[in-house]
Amino acid sequence: MRLLTRLRTWWHAIARRGRVRDQVEEELQFHIDAYVDDLIRRGIPEEKARRQARIEIGRPDTQGERYRKAIGLGLFDEIGGDLRYGFRALLRNPGVSCIAILSLAIGIGATVAMFSLIYAVLLHPFPYASSSRIVNPVLINERQPDVVTWFTVPGAQWKTFRRAACIASVLGFNSTQMEVTGSGIPEGVDATYLTGNANSFFGVHPLLGRNIQPFDTHSHQPVVVLNYRFWQQRFNGNTSVIGHALQLDHRDYTIVGVMPRSFTFDDTIGTADVYLPRASGNDEKLALLPWIRLKKGVSRVSANQELNSLVHQFAQQYPQRYPKQFRVKLQPILAPFEHSTGHTLFLLFAGVVFLLLIGCANCSILFLARGAARTHELSVRVALGASRWRIVRQLLVESVFLAFAGAALGIVVSYWLAQLPLQLSPSSFPPESSIHINIPILCFSVGLAIASGILFGLAPALRLSQSETGTSIQSVSNRASKGHRSLHVLVSVQVAITLLLMATASIAMGAFLQIMQSPLGYNPRHVLQIGIMMHWRNPNEWRRIKSRDDRAAYIDQIRSAIARVPGVLSVAIGTNATPPDHGAPQKVETSRNGRQEPALVMTVGQHYFQTLDIPVLRGHIWSSVENARGDGVAVVNESFVRHYLDGRNVLGQEIRIPKMKSNAPLLAASPDSSGWREIVAVVADARNSGLEAPAKPAVYVPYSTFIPPFAQYEIRTRTAPLLLLPAVRKAVASVASDQQVSRGAYDLEQAVRQDPQWQRQRLFSVLFGVFSAMALLLAIAGLMSVVWFSVSRRTTEFGIRLALGATRTNILWVAARATLLSAGLGILFGSLAAALLRTFLGSWMKSGHASLVGLINVAVLLATFMLAACLLPARRAATVDPMNALRNE
Repeated sequence: MRLLTRLRTWWHAIARRGRVRDQVEEELQFHIDAYVDDLIRRGIPEEKARRQARIEIGRPDTQGERYRKAIGLGLFDEIGGDLRYGFRALLRNPGVSCIAILSLAIGIGATVAMFSLIYAVLLHPFPYASSSRIVNPVLINERQPDVVTWFTVPGAQWKTFRRAACIASVLGFNSTQMEVTGSGIPEGVDATYLTGNANSFFGVHPLLGRNIQPFDTHSHQPVVVLNYRFWQQRFNGNTSVIGHALQLDHRDYTIVGVMPRSFTFDDTIGTADVYLPRASGNDEKLALLPWIRLKKGVSRVSANQELNSLVHQFAQQYPQRYPKQFRVKLQPILAPFEHSTGHTLFLLFAGVVFLLLIGCANCSILFLARGAARTHELSVRVALGASRWRIVRQLLVESVFLAFAGAALGIVVSYWLAQLPLQLSPSSFPPESSIHINIPILCFSVGLAIASGILFGLAPALRLSQSETGTSIQSVSNRASKGHRSLHVLVSVQVAITLLLMATASIAMGAFLQIMQSPLGYNPRHVLQIGIMMHWRNPNEWRRIKSRDDRAAYIDQIRSAIARVPGVLSVAIGTNATPPDHGAPQKVETSRNGRQEPALVMTVGQHYFQTLDIPVLRGHIWSSVENARGDGVAVVNESFVRHYLDGRNVLGQEIRIPKMKSNAPLLAASPDSSGWREIVAVVADARNSGLEAPAKPAVYVPYSTFIPPFAQYEIRTRTAPLLLLPAVRKAVASVASDQQVSRGAYDLEQAVRQDPQWQRQRLFSVLFGVFSAMALLLAIAGLMSVVWFSVSRRTTEFGIRLALGATRTNILWVAARATLLSAGLGILFGSLAAALLRTFLGSWMKSGHASLVGLINVAVLLATFMLAACLLPARRAATVDPMNALRNE
């Protein structure tokens, strides 16, 4: 009851503070007036009576304070006073306050943002139900263990595969190109067929309508589900689209659903525009790629063993579908992104943790230096009667106020920094990734910042409680020379971590500069790339261009029409030759003895090298007549000559591509497509395996040799390529009015910059550069603060030194010496740590720029900044007027 009574009294006093104060003052004034009247009746004059009454009873405001202390509210009043005094004290030193708040804000914001990114990209990127149990089965060729290939399961084997003991559910899918027809020029779309269990497998609620259901695979009315992006582009986000018809390949499909923005299946083979149902029947020609959800409690190791045995049984029935020696491996669906960005993201997270430590250390340095400068003030307050607890509480209020301000600003910064990586490099992360601020790591970072503020904010009070007040309030010169070991240790640690971050940033920037400066071997500037998909689903159209000769003539007609567009300089044809990552890996025989070597094979037209500015080093490119025939000629690159041929006698040598033939119904290959070919030219190496790897051996053959149902055109223009896209579409339509142009038309120069390797290295170089720059600024601010506080405390000492004949250069050295020594030790230890870790950092970031020269350059740069940070505020000591300094005493 006493506790409830006390709480009720507090609530009454706080909630009705003004009224209670008035009541207390009114009551006290009543007693004062009554006592005055009593004194007057005793014969004491009124003036004297009022004075005596105020002395004996006390003033109303003083009695009001006693009343609040009596009911337990005195502490709240004192804390309120401490808050007001602390706020005014911080305003008197705005530079120190701003630096401390920004230090914490930068550290907290970067740490929270980076962990939120890692959580969204590597820990929980997919919106699918039980995504941690979803795996992608792949084949590992034992002869080429680094090569990972997907495999399909034919319809006849699907039921057997689905009944495996380790599988809870299996999704079948495959992708294709379709056309939106019925509204002008056909528009190409990426379509993905899904088995009927798509809705239950993904467990993602559609934005509108529904997802594919089992009954859709047997329905007489075809249905389609739209991707969010396609819905926005095609239907402008119209919410009444459900039930409308979408014509694909001249067939009407009913729109039954729209998926949410976060659903972008399937990232690994390209995000689809539309999703269609596909039954997993007994058709041998119908093969689906599988995704598997494992049963609860089933490990990937045991599932690997079971599925490996099962797929080897399939290989005995259909040996042509599988390598001779292989094994099955279950990959997490996140594996492609973990491989490309995982290590570096964790390295970035370690960097921002260091940045948070630098921010806390910087704030601690400011607190310690400021507390040391206030030693005299605190000693005077103790001498005037302030308790140790009151001093501690005052400093605690100030430090916690700064910590909370820094934490609040850090939360705001984290929201911006969390989105920065996705804006810099969206292709480096799963499109499903939705970044939200991670609450646990936010609480941890804020707690660390507040703990740092409390710990180091109280250090001056703890030191004061161990010293004699009389000594502390003596002459400033007696207090000036004593060093602070903890302060200099923090400076050294801060500088060491800063150097480590800068060294890591130099490695990342070096890798990105290598990609930017390395010659591509071709000129992507002013080149437009488009693709066309032939109408193989339309029997009438397909019959017209089914043969190889008719198909080659059709492709060349379109090339000629595009070449006549004003502003077009040249047009090249290729079916798998769009850089920077192109070509089909094949085995090539380089002599009659049957020896085969791996190379990339590209089918192109005779204008390909001219259009992309690939130099012809020896020989000549095949003629139009040879291109129409397609067989008997080939062009190789320098890398092929260097690895497999005698460099002096290349022209005229023969090579053969044994597997350049196919019985697939959609391919058109000449009877001699796999025969011997004469090398008629050698061209310069062009990057064909990404931007980081050197060019691989490559063979170019005429596209008319081996024609799939699609073709690509590289178009060199006079001006910005995308400006000519409408004219190019009209030119294609002039040959065939219903021929669609791929939605993937793009500027080749922009495509190079959108390459995942280019984007990834740019992202890491920018982020590491930003974080290391932040660390450098914090370290500079910390050092300048230490020197500035030291100079302000030692003003009298420097004045006496100058009065006794010391030179200003000597004063400058004395003022900056201790801090320079601490910074030098930090650079030394940071350099040693970076030297030990440089190989590790280079391998994790896939960079060959972890050299000692780069580390030395970073150390020299940091030393220059540290020297400037120490000497600039130290100049104040060299300009001290001795007379003013003595008066300051």
